[in-house]
Amino acid sequence: MIYDLLLAGPPVPPKSLAEALAEAVRTEGVDVDVADRDGDQSQRDWTAPVLCGYIRLRGDLSLELDIYVEDALVNEAPAEPELARRLAMALGVPVLYPAEEVRPSAYWLATSSGESVRARLYASDDEPPVHTIDAVESPVAQLPHIRVSDLPEIVREEHGKG
Repeated sequence: MIYDLLLAGPPVPPKSLAEALAEAVRTEGVDVDVADRDGDQSQRDWTAPVLCGYIRLRGDLSLELDIYVEDALVNEAPAEPELARRLAMALGVPVLYPAEEVRPSAYWLATSSGESVRARLYASDDEPPVHTIDAVESPVAQLPHIRVSDLPEIVREEHGKG
């Protein structure tokens, strides 16, 4: 199973990320390999059943995560929204995951309290891009500077009116 998640807030150390992933996937005693995708790949444990590559981001987001969970664990692996919720709770930072079949800027944001709220995310044309969480539908304690607003374009598209 493959997951694509984004972390908001301060960067998380690789060791903390590995521990949180093991807890979130609920694979006690299973190896988790976490590494910077732009770093030395020769030191990776490619046989680990849970692999996570990350890229450091700029702006409101700190890390982009590409997570692979071995097929043998898929029966136990949570769906993407649940994994995002578990990671947010374990790490204490908001975790974003894409909304299905909606605008590219539409995301769900899992909070450290276990709730999920809608979020609008933009990336600049800079290289590397600056990521901005433009708005959330409900206040998020870890992101007090983010504007709280209705996201009508998401509601319209979800109901087939967009």
